[in-house]
Amino acid sequence: DENEANVSTKGGYAEGGSLYALGLIHGSHGGSSAEKRKETSELLRNHLRASHANEVISHGAALGVGLTTLGTADVAVVNELKVLLYTDSAVAGEAAGMAIGMVLAGTGAGNTNNSLNQNKEELQEVMDELKTYARETQHEKIIRGIAMGIALANYGQEENADAVIEEMRGDRDPILRYGAQYAIALAYCGTGSNKAIRILLHTAVSDVSDDVRMAAVIGLAFVLYKTPERIPQLVKLLLESFNPHVRYASCMAVGIAMAGTGDGESVALLEPMLEDMTDYVRQGALMGTAMIYMQQSDFANGKKIRSFREKLSTIISAKHQSTLTKMGATLSKGIIDAGGRNCTLMLGNRHGFNRMTSAIGMALWLQHWHWFPMMHMFSLALTPTYTIGLNKDFKYPKSFEIQCNSKPSAFAYPKKLEEKKEEKKKRVETVTLSTTAKNKARLAKKKAKEEGDKSTNMDVDESAKDDEKKEEEEEEEKKDEMEVEKEEKKPKKKEPEPTSFRVKNPSRITMAQSEVCEFDLNQRYRPIRPSEKPFGVIILTDSTPDAEEDDLADVKAPSLEPEGELSPPEPFEWMPPEEPPPSEAASSVAESAATDKKNHHQV
Repeated sequence: DENEANVSTKGGYAEGGSLYALGLIHGSHGGSSAEKRKETSELLRNHLRASHANEVISHGAALGVGLTTLGTADVAVVNELKVLLYTDSAVAGEAAGMAIGMVLAGTGAGNTNNSLNQNKEELQEVMDELKTYARETQHEKIIRGIAMGIALANYGQEENADAVIEEMRGDRDPILRYGAQYAIALAYCGTGSNKAIRILLHTAVSDVSDDVRMAAVIGLAFVLYKTPERIPQLVKLLLESFNPHVRYASCMAVGIAMAGTGDGESVALLEPMLEDMTDYVRQGALMGTAMIYMQQSDFANGKKIRSFREKLSTIISAKHQSTLTKMGATLSKGIIDAGGRNCTLMLGNRHGFNRMTSAIGMALWLQHWHWFPMMHMFSLALTPTYTIGLNKDFKYPKSFEIQCNSKPSAFAYPKKLEEKKEEKKKRVETVTLSTTAKNKARLAKKKAKEEGDKSTNMDVDESAKDDEKKEEEEEEEKKDEMEVEKEEKKPKKKEPEPTSFRVKNPSRITMAQSEVCEFDLNQRYRPIRPSEKPFGVIILTDSTPDAEEDDLADVKAPSLEPEGELSPPEPFEWMPPEEPPPSEAASSVAESAATDKKNHHQV
């Protein structure tokens, strides 16, 4: 209670943001250990309990708690978030609703058949209360938070979620119907269910709410992510819809499904949308195309990726572009180079299993349409595409290599941008024409004759001759320079690019690249399963265990390498800039007002 009394009702953006950031760091289960995650969760829960007076801090704390307790179904955490929800604060309430969904993600809480092992009845009551509260509250943000929370809880539940989906689909409130589309998308994620596709397509063309139609089209990408080539075929007609929300959603659906493929047909499908009349459709087309081009080299799609990158830079710097289109271009810059081009969007792994954090991260990221802070959820949806061979002690041998049967340029990182150096303007010397020199000489001669000075006449003749000689020498020099330039411009013979190369350990190998890679079994270290495609963590066997091991290295987290490429910042305490006392602030305002008045009179 004392802490709550100390929390200011105003401001708190830096603190709320830092709590949210902590949740994002520890939210992805690959990002931190269970111990660290639990420690962070306790810290965030303390802030959550103490910050009800400030909705901004509460918002950050709620999202942070949801991320650090993702899928744990912890009843104590759910009850704490429920208390925040009932404060009836729009901003904090939306975050609390989504956070409850994150805690209960994939459990099917509230359904007759669910994945819960304990506290079934208590969580059933919580879900019933949430549905009731969504129909009673006046805040649309809280209703949306609860709707998304219910959708997250039903992740992967398939038929178990049908009852709650039907209930939400039949509701008069469009926001609950909106939540129903995400519930279908997440419940049937990756299943390719014809029933789910039929419902989503029917809603996409029949619902009266634009937001619901938009959610239904995007939901198709979740259900069909394992057969991505079906999405462009399904949404081809929807891209020509008169409704801009449907066109936007179609762009996003193609982007999510075809992410990281560099597919030329999908890019061609989105190309007309880049010039759409509606600004947010252009935004969706830019982000969708950026997703498709993730991890692609400069030679992808007939080098069209280069012109797309240039287009993004042009839109960002253009003055006449609308804010939403600029925002789309800015986000696209981040998407296309996400994680230093070492990450891609994958809703499942290569073995065909869904990634819960990726699917939930993507669903939450898409909520940035309504609430910009959700943009940061994109980091949850990203998956690193690395390949690392480890021995029995989980150390990686530097000598181990993988054969890639492709040209190096096909999977190379794009070249870094170079700042254009301003060329200094050279002063051009005025060229004197031969006719001008002769005219000058003639006039000088005439003048000399008039004055009757013979000696001057002789001097003029010599100066004219000297000028002619200089001109001839200059012309010869220019000819020589031209010949030298021609020789320099002759293109050097390019050496033919190798048709294969070897990838060192560890390295980035994209999903497409792994298809053309194979193991070299004539090395000291060999994979346990040589028939598998080289991707992810590969356990190796040592063919000569008695020999000396001098090329082994430890795998270290970036945070453990203080001088590494990703060295974390030193611990610091951020202090907000001090505000001037009320008296000083008032006097400075009065002075500025007086100055403005004086200037106005002068004008």
